[in-house]
Amino acid sequence: MNEVLQFPVSEQGEPKVEGLVLSMIDYEDRNGILHIATPEKVYSVYARGIQSQSSKNRRLAMPFSRVILNYDPKYSKNMMFLINGSVEKSYWKVGESLEMQTVSSILTSLIESFGIDPDLYAHLEAFWSSVQQSEMNRALLHACRIVTGILKKTGTIMDVDECVVCQTKTKIAGISIENGGFVCKEHLDPEQGDQIFSRDDLIKLRGLVKIREDQLDALYSFQWDLPFLVFLLDWLVYHNDYRLKSLDFLKMLLPKRTAA
Repeated sequence: MNEVLQFPVSEQGEPKVEGLVLSMIDYEDRNGILHIATPEKVYSVYARGIQSQSSKNRRLAMPFSRVILNYDPKYSKNMMFLINGSVEKSYWKVGESLEMQTVSSILTSLIESFGIDPDLYAHLEAFWSSVQQSEMNRALLHACRIVTGILKKTGTIMDVDECVVCQTKTKIAGISIENGGFVCKEHLDPEQGDQIFSRDDLIKLRGLVKIREDQLDALYSFQWDLPFLVFLLDWLVYHNDYRLKSLDFLKMLLPKRTAA
């Protein structure tokens, strides 16, 4: 009886995987380990000689790309062995923006740490695709959905239904990272880090958390920006006791506020 492969195969049963390139780490001399995300799982792929200038597989390690890899299923139970492959789609313009490149690095590291699912996979490729098409507002919406998706996976999503202190649904004035969600005007405490949100930002955040994937069009009309994404990332770091590389650098790239 044939052993069932634990790695993905094509419809014809061939050892082949299609996915998004999350990262590559050095492994011994000129070798590397690719981290490839499918909609269901993140896989490690051992790529011998991929960092050599003469390697035909070198292009498969390009970030911001979707690839198809052919691999040897007998190499290891824990890791695929790369034979060859092809780049199906390259979203190379992500690398032309320092801000978007940094956001992508943060998103891929989050996925490597917390896992993948079909929605996160779709949002990551949609983020890259939107940047490629210079649709930055749409790109940042997809980035925000990735972060809130991970917050839901970890059980640390903010409460956006009512004031988390007194349960009132009226006079919501901001959000408390300490208390875990919306707070009313009476219980807003800036001294403990509570943030005042405009009415539009409160509606935007509630929609980001509550709206289903098939209702996503309702969020495209909002203005999405880096400060709002950074707020979500700070929330994730605080409530998951997680050290997020590149977040401090992203904060340095935020537009400077001008004095009134």
